[in-house]
Amino acid sequence: MTGVLQGPFFEIGPKNLLRRIQVESLARAAGLAGADYGVTVVLTVPTAFVAPVADLRTGVLVFAQEMSTDVQGDTFGTVTAEALADAGADGVMLNHDRNPLDDDTLVVALERMRGSGLEAIVCAGSEQDALRFAGLGPAAILFEPPELIGTMGDQPREWIPRANREVRERTPGVLMMHAGGVTTPEIARSILQAGADGTGSTGGVLRAADPRAAARLFIRATREGWDDSGGRAPHTP
Repeated sequence: MTGVLQGPFFEIGPKNLLRRIQVESLARAAGLAGADYGVTVVLTVPTAFVAPVADLRTGVLVFAQEMSTDVQGDTFGTVTAEALADAGADGVMLNHDRNPLDDDTLVVALERMRGSGLEAIVCAGSEQDALRFAGLGPAAILFEPPELIGTMGDQPREWIPRANREVRERTPGVLMMHAGGVTTPEIARSILQAGADGTGSTGGVLRAADPRAAARLFIRATREGWDDSGGRAPHTP
């Protein structure tokens, strides 16, 4: 594990779009940019890539895309919290729209992660879910309205200050990440300007002619938006 999640942060989630050598190259570039601009970078990778990317020590936080709630035992074909921690994962992204969880499973997963020293980013598709999930105590909430996923995402996001205020009044230690349709660095900057602790992009980075250069532009924009907003105190878990 390399550290804890804190703002400003930028997350890249390559899903299963890249081979290992490509993910490792992206990790190196993103880690360097994060160090240069003072931005925490999260790379959310397939389980098979957790250990190889963590072992590179690039400075990025390595998050897994999945985790079972199974305890250590005679189960087969599942990924436990302990296995992820041993592989070097810093955390897990839970309840992604491609891998949703029911509430009971989410509660157990968060308990299992805390016991293994892993941090959680929990995805929410509505303000109500964001507030509800924040009460479970993850490191961060990713509020991503479903209608923005896969779009250009350049419309105003007037809900960001409101959602942030509601969550922070109830659970001040939970970071607020906003994404969905973050296709350009300018959108990333505007999200941080609106008061987010972090944002992220998959398509905006991976569809670029040079994903490594694109990652650097997004990470710089994240820092600029954070500075424009006046920043916030570091998260203390």
